Amino acid sequence: MRRLLPWLPLLLVLALGQGLEAQLKRAEDLKAQRAREAARLEAELKTLDQKGRALVKELRGLEAELARLGRELRTLDRRRTALQKEIARLAADQARREAELAGLKTRLAALLVRLWKTRAGHWLPVLSAGSFTELAVKTRWLADWSRADLALAEKTRRAAEALGRTRAARRALLAELERTRAARAQAAARLARKRARLKATLAQLERTQKARKVRLAELYRSQKALDQEIAKLKKALEAQKARAALAVPKALVGRLLFPVAGGRVLARYGQDGHDFEWIGAPRAGAPVRAAGNGQVFAVLYYGNVGWTVMLQHSERLFTQYVNLQEPPVATGDHVRQGEVIGYLGGGALIPPNVLWFRVALWKNGRFYYVNPDPYF
Repeated sequence: MRRLLPWLPLLLVLALGQGLEAQLKRAEDLKAQRAREAARLEAELKTLDQKGRALVKELRGLEAELARLGRELRTLDRRRTALQKEIARLAADQARREAELAGLKTRLAALLVRLWKTRAGHWLPVLSAGSFTELAVKTRWLADWSRADLALAEKTRRAAEALGRTRAARRALLAELERTRAARAQAAARLARKRARLKATLAQLERTQKARKVRLAELYRSQKALDQEIAKLKKALEAQKARAALAVPKALVGRLLFPVAGGRVLARYGQDGHDFEWIGAPRAGAPVRAAGNGQVFAVLYYGNVGWTVMLQHSERLFTQYVNLQEPPVATGDHVRQGEVIGYLGGGALIPPNVLWFRVALWKNGRFYYVNPDPYF
């Protein structure tokens, strides 16, 4: 069984690639932009909250005023009903008095007729009286005139006139009450319309607040994600700077052999954040060559990426070949530059004509994957 080195970082490590400073600056600028937007939304929510409290207070005042007007209208309705009943009663009393007065006038006229028949013709001028008052004056000198009937008639007349005046006063009071009630009803209608507008405004304000809160929550989540991304970018940038600080062995630059004969680079180191080069072979299952003299450092298998072979060429320089079928070499074997160490097509996620190729430098107890181009 081949020897495994679990501490060896042979799996694909996705670096952030070139342009980390620009990515970090964009992330920090975006974070600052989101922070400004969040501050603006918080201020806007505070203003909306103040407006909402003011609207609720005004709405409560309107509700109280409408309740007061409702009570006043009910009181006016009761007073109107009472006045209408009183006016109807006064009209009935006045009609009764006027009927009594008419009866008394008829009696007085009949009395004069009797007097005319029984007395001398000098009574005839009395019958020619043009009004009740003239009739009353002319009858004063009649000796046998019914003074009791005359007094009753006068009393009835005054009562009927008093009833008429009272009825007119009640009608005037009822008219004033109707005007007052109409004014109160108009005021209540205006307040009701204003209340409806305030409720609509308050509902719109609440919808706006809800939308702002949703957006603010999104911004907070975005800021948290940005913080995590910035931390990752800073860490990756530090790692990139550490890799950049590695000195490339001058003696080895330009000495490595391109690992696939007739192949070409499909995606260079750093593209899309990759820390390896994608090398396309002329066909599936093409042979893969050792890039230089060395010793097989490790042979590992992972189902998704196939077999991986890592060669050590010097104390610090290593090369790695990913997406191989089961290789003909084993850990500890010595190989020469150009020797076939495997065939493409072992991984499930990598096309069978593609090689993932890395150049690694060992420093300070860890591997740093660097750009392979300077070594070819």
